[in-house]
Amino acid sequence: MKSPARRPELAFFRAAVFGILMLTGIGIAMGQASDDPDMPDRYRVEVVLFTQPPIDPDRPEQPDPQAGPQAETMAWPLRRDDGGPLGYRQLPASQHSLGRAARRIDGREGFRVLWHTAWEQPGLGPARVQPVALPIQLRAEGISGFIRVYRQRFLHVETELRYAQAEDRHWVMSTSRRMRGGQQHYLDHPVLGLLVRVDRISPDMD
Repeated sequence: MKSPARRPELAFFRAAVFGILMLTGIGIAMGQASDDPDMPDRYRVEVVLFTQPPIDPDRPEQPDPQAGPQAETMAWPLRRDDGGPLGYRQLPASQHSLGRAARRIDGREGFRVLWHTAWEQPGLGPARVQPVALPIQLRAEGISGFIRVYRQRFLHVETELRYAQAEDRHWVMSTSRRMRGGQQHYLDHPVLGLLVRVDRISPDMD
């Protein structure tokens, strides 16, 4: 016989992530960027992608029954050097600012960090910015897709992810969020979570 539902205790798993973000400075997805189209700002983007347990294991969220193939979008993986016109350069771990948050998430029962990385890019519109493809290694976990950070009047982060958790359990994380620079943002999902921080690079940081 199953034990009675313990919603407050089970909800703690997901609430733990919000607690982590509060300790390290969560941001509300708002904020305005520069309006000068001739001098696009440059930004440092950092992301932490992880899996997370359902709020109530006895009543798990259902995968998307309409999850089909991902729309064709040209996206490039991060590169490790300065050569080549396509793909942003991956920054070393020494330049990460979300390491503490990533370790706290990965240390929670039921949570697992899959990808923690950072890169620099210009603040261009969605039609001109390069989407960042998830690394091919994540396909072994059943996860593929891209993340795009762009700037119109405001900063935005867009995700198009596919997660084949099992042969008959396919999830989609398709979202777009307005952001405030210099703060971290948590994008929630039934089984995935994404932590994002975008910082404007000032000229004296070059």
